[in-house]
Amino acid sequence: MILVPENNDRWQLLTPRNIAARKLWGWGHSIQKILAASEPTPRESAHLVIASDYGGEHKKATHLIYCYLIARGGIDEWQSSNQAARRHLTNGRRMAYKRLDDPLRQSALVPFLAAAAGLDGHLVAIAIDKKKKWLSIAPGESISLLEALNLKEKWNPRALEGMLRKVHITAILLSLWSRPYGNVTWITDQDEFVANDSRHDDALRAAARFSSFYVDYPMGVFRLNTTDQDIGARDFEDLCAIPDLSAGMLSEVSSRLRNRNWEDRLWTLEGELPPKADLIADWFWDDRMTLRKTLITIDVHGTGFGVRKMSRLTPME
Repeated sequence: MILVPENNDRWQLLTPRNIAARKLWGWGHSIQKILAASEPTPRESAHLVIASDYGGEHKKATHLIYCYLIARGGIDEWQSSNQAARRHLTNGRRMAYKRLDDPLRQSALVPFLAAAAGLDGHLVAIAIDKKKKWLSIAPGESISLLEALNLKEKWNPRALEGMLRKVHITAILLSLWSRPYGNVTWITDQDEFVANDSRHDDALRAAARFSSFYVDYPMGVFRLNTTDQDIGARDFEDLCAIPDLSAGMLSEVSSRLRNRNWEDRLWTLEGELPPKADLIADWFWDDRMTLRKTLITIDVHGTGFGVRKMSRLTPME
């Protein structure tokens, strides 16, 4: 008798599609294995909400940070409990890591994180070593890839790699959390890869194409929204603020890493984190809440690279 995995385990089957994806992007399969082991089953949901934000662009950071919140449920309850934080965010304020020098945002931070803790979902952070320049494409492939994906915008190789990383990670997450005919709403900050209508359309095309590499069943409606499409309620902004705060904290961590990378499963810092980053780090590695959180690093080692799940930091003595 042959046991066939449930839909959320189909990525493990040795199908021609899966084998091809693993040959092209072995790091993607490593991420799948790590997240599957970190998540109780069943993982799949009929309607997924994914909110993403990014960090690590500043020079001191050693890694680019890609943070994705995958929410399966609890949105209504989160909106209700988040009102305690929203009362501090007057005059249209948005919770954002870079703006936590504002006393009102500081007052909102603890109730905001407390509300996020109750979401039924997973906060996935992927830190990619800046020395790893190419991940989703290889140098010299950008022109052929533009044609294969039927992209309309003019993308230089670096911008194309940046966009494809973001849609590629989304596709990997869908291989674990989506289900046949399930709807997906992906909300992202007003990032460069969706800076105008043409880029937004290209990102949507690329997301659909990369998803087809990882998901072998028909999907429902796939929406790609940005935070500027949420006027008034600010729910999009609040959802994206959860990965924003985590990306900001991890960016601070990466700028203080001893030996400039995450090593083994414990890592050490040179110097103390700012108080805001320290508070968010305590929240991120607290495993007693409904919302699960995972940090995965992709570090360069000589001519190769490794993909690992990281544990709590160990401060320098």
